[in-house]
Amino acid sequence: MNEIFDAATALEQAGGNEELARELFSMLLNELPDHRQAIDAAFRSMTSETAAIDGLWDSVHKLYGAAAYLGVPALRGAAKTLEDQIRENARDQLAEGIRQLDQEIERLLNSSADILARDWSGS
Repeated sequence: MNEIFDAATALEQAGGNEELARELFSMLLNELPDHRQAIDAAFRSMTSETAAIDGLWDSVHKLYGAAAYLGVPALRGAAKTLEDQIRENARDQLAEGIRQLDQEIERLLNSSADILARDWSGS
């Protein structure tokens, strides 16, 4: 199982500013339900084998970008896997990819209070 949070990456991306890193992480936490809803809606809108999956790509790619920047490797990995499935047009794998992404979102949300409470400078 991948690491949920990497404080060193979060701090590095925020130029060493822990306050900024915490603010960006909190913003991600607040946006996760919206990301989850957008991905689910895009997936449900794919009603046929020939339906375009561009909307799903856009939603997953936005989440991947945020995850890559904010030090959440498990979420980043799940989003990357789903991006790869979309890129490869592996429609038979998308439901499982979305399920795994949803699990990582839930894991991050459930761990968020502990992550925010810890000292990031010593991690």
